[in-house]
This record gives sequence, C-alpha cells and structure tokens, in this order.
Amino acid sequence: MEATQDPRRWAALAVLLVATLLSILSVFISNVALPVMRADLAASAGQAQMILAGYNLAFGLFLVIGGRLGDLYGIRRVFLIGLALFTAASGASGFAPDPASLIGARSVQGLGAALMIPQVMSFIQAHFAGKERGTALGAYAAVGGFGSVVAQLLGGWLIEADWFGLGWRAIYLINVPLGMIAVLGAIRLVRERIAAPQGDRRPDLAGAVLLTVALSALLFPLALGQDRGWPWWICLPLAASPLAGCLFVRHQRRLEADGRRQPLVSVSLFRRRSFAAGNLLILLFYANNAVLFIAMPLFLQAGSGMTPFESGLVFAPLALGFALTSMRVGKLAASRGQRTLIAGCLLLGAAYLLFFALNAAFAPGMSGYEWIPAALLAGVAMGFVSAPLNVLTLAHVREDEIGTASGVVTAGVEIAYALGTVAGGMIFFSIADAGAGYMSAFHGAIGFNLLLVLGMLALIRNVREPERQAVPASPD
Repeated sequence: MEATQDPRRWAALAVLLVATLLSILSVFISNVALPVMRADLAASAGQAQMILAGYNLAFGLFLVIGGRLGDLYGIRRVFLIGLALFTAASGASGFAPDPASLIGARSVQGLGAALMIPQVMSFIQAHFAGKERGTALGAYAAVGGFGSVVAQLLGGWLIEADWFGLGWRAIYLINVPLGMIAVLGAIRLVRERIAAPQGDRRPDLAGAVLLTVALSALLFPLALGQDRGWPWWICLPLAASPLAGCLFVRHQRRLEADGRRQPLVSVSLFRRRSFAAGNLLILLFYANNAVLFIAMPLFLQAGSGMTPFESGLVFAPLALGFALTSMRVGKLAASRGQRTLIAGCLLLGAAYLLFFALNAAFAPGMSGYEWIPAALLAGVAMGFVSAPLNVLTLAHVREDEIGTASGVVTAGVEIAYALGTVAGGMIFFSIADAGAGYMSAFHGAIGFNLLLVLGMLALIRNVREPERQAVPASPD
C-alpha cells in the first residue's frame, strides 16, 4: 500500500493519536481506581479482577479482526465505529450501578478499542512514507509511553478532585467529551482508505468465537471461583477451555491449509522456534506486569492507607523508567537482544527482591513512598525487556507474514494482561481474605512474579537474534 500525500494527514494523525491515548489511559487508569471502585460498588474479589481483565480480554481477542475489518470496509469507517463504541461504553462505565454492569461496559469499551487501534497503524502505513513514516511511528510510540506515565497520576487526581461528586466515575466519563471531539475531528480530517482486494478477506469470526470461549471459560471461573467457594461445577468450564482451544487450533489449521481465507492466527508461524518462544516470553512478561499493576495499588491504598493520587505518585517512577529506558534500549535490540533480555530479567528479579527488602526494613509503619526505588528499578527492567522482546519474536518472520505476526504479538500482549490480572488478583485476594494481611498478599503476588522471571530466563535461549548481513569489503 503506497503512502498518499494527503495535506491533512498530520492533523488527522493527531486526532487518531488522541483516541489511542484514551485507549491506553483506560488500561492503566483503572488500576489506580480499583480499590475505590471495589469499595463503592461492593464488588467481590472476582468481580474486581474482571473489571480490569474484561477490557484487556475483549481488546486482545478482537484486535486482529479489527484490522481485517479496516481492510474490508475502510479505515475511516471502522475507526469511527470503534471510537463511537468506545466513547459510549466509557459513559456506561461511568454510570454503572453495579459490578456486573461495569464489567460488561468495560468489555464493550475493549471491543471499541480493538476496532479503532489497528486503523491507526493502517493510516500511518497508508499516508506516510520514508522519514515521515518514522516520525509518525515515533509519535505513536511516544503516546503509548506518555499514557502509561500519566494515567496513574491523572486517575488519582480525578478521584480526589471528586468533580460534581463523581469520584472514580470521572476516570471514564472524561472519555465522553474527548471521544466526541475525536469523532468530529475524524469525520472532518480522516480520508477513507480501503485496501485493494486480495482474495477472501472476510474476518474469521468462527475462530474469534472459539478463542473467546476458550479464554473466557478459563478466566471467569478462576476469577469468580473464590467468590463462590470453589463449587464442583466450576470445573466444567475449566475443562471446556482446553477443548475449545483445541477446536480453535484445528479450525485455524484447516483455514490455513485451504488457503482461500486467512485464519485469525497463522498456526504455521509457531513452527519457527523464535516466534513460538517469543510469544511464550510475551505471555510471561506481560502477565508479570499485570500482576504487579493490580497488586501495587491494592496494597498501597487498602494496606497502607494511601489516597489514589499518592498511590499514583509511587507508581509514576515505574512508568517513567519504562518509557525512558525502552526508547534508549531499542537500538540494542537487533544486535544484543538476548543479552539485553537477560539483563532486563535479572534487573526485574532484583527489583522484586528490593521490594521484599524495603518491606522488611520499613514495615509495619511504612508509608508506601519507600517503594519508589524498587518501582523505578522495575520500570527500568521492563524497558530492557520490552523492545528486544518484540524484535526477537519477529526476527525470523518473512516479510509477507509480518503484518499477521505483528497482530498476533499485539493481541498476545492484551491477553497476557488479562491472564496476569486474574492470576495476580486471585493470589492477592486469596491471601488477604484468609486473614494473612495485605503485606503477605503483596509478597505472594511478587513471589509469583519471581517464578515468572525464572521461566523467562529459561526461555530466552530459544529466541535467536536476526542474522547479521555481511558487510562487503571496500575495494582498494
């Protein structure tokens, strides 16, 4: 797809990046608000987990389909539908009367994000070329870093400001006017773009349904089982999950062998060791992040008595360390990817041990601010892992497969967040509700993360760096 010189392309990109920022804020801003939302809605432990995980699960499951729909029906049209859905669901989240309503609204919000976010990358590909494309991609990455840094502080500030008595509801309702402005801007500035037809490009809806059933049958029982006292029937959906997963894989293989329709996931990609191992690493790494992101605010607010804004101040160094380090480390990803990954995992393990040490040194009277060095180190470590992990996972994928493979990686990140949120919440709440205390609950969560780090270290040797091009000798 050749880039076209639309004179309004930069203004249109600004509108698309506003929508991107809203989707990123909705991931991180909810973490800092979770303790307040749980108390206000009388949400159970499982419901609290699904308030966060529902967004990531819907986002990850339908991300690839969102990209296909953009190719089929047009970037502008699908983006506007996704943004309108996201904005409406944000309003429904802000006015949710109970936990079930909030979980449903958040899931629809994730679906809207899955429709609109792939169109941003497609727009950049279609309307920018050369150095301009690099600048546009850099702006996209910068929005991601900025969103992760500012979300916790913004969420804490909005909750404490308590505009019109809205409390935590403001973190979602603020999306409504901003989303409406972005809709109007997109209608005026974004040009329609439909990809040239290339065979049967209909999205694999059957595959999406099977994958949704497989993951939902796993996540919902694990999240809600503790609330119900782990009844015997909770095993039924857990047993159905691997069955639906096997049916999904068979369906994907059949579509890929047939060749007439593109599957949701090209199973043949996983025959490459680097791609398969890289996606396992992505699962462990981003699940690890999600565990920390749910456990930190819960301990700081419910355990240490911090306000949401104070909790955001402790978290902000982590996000800032990640944003700054990931930008710098990206240059090392191709040449020293494995060593950078190992360094990042070791630093991440050291950060978790530092959490333990700080807790031992300052408990029981710690304020929470003592965590800032450990949070900063964890963010730096995550920056060391993130960029090379993406590069190494895609290093041995063919040029004609890069779009599909990138979609799998991006969807995998969101699904990993959903899995990690449920795992982290299950560990934290089961320990805290058993009467062991919030400090023990946090220790259990980061102890689990240490096991994930060990798993990452064991997998790293299976991802290979890109083959280096031989430099021709200069003629004498």
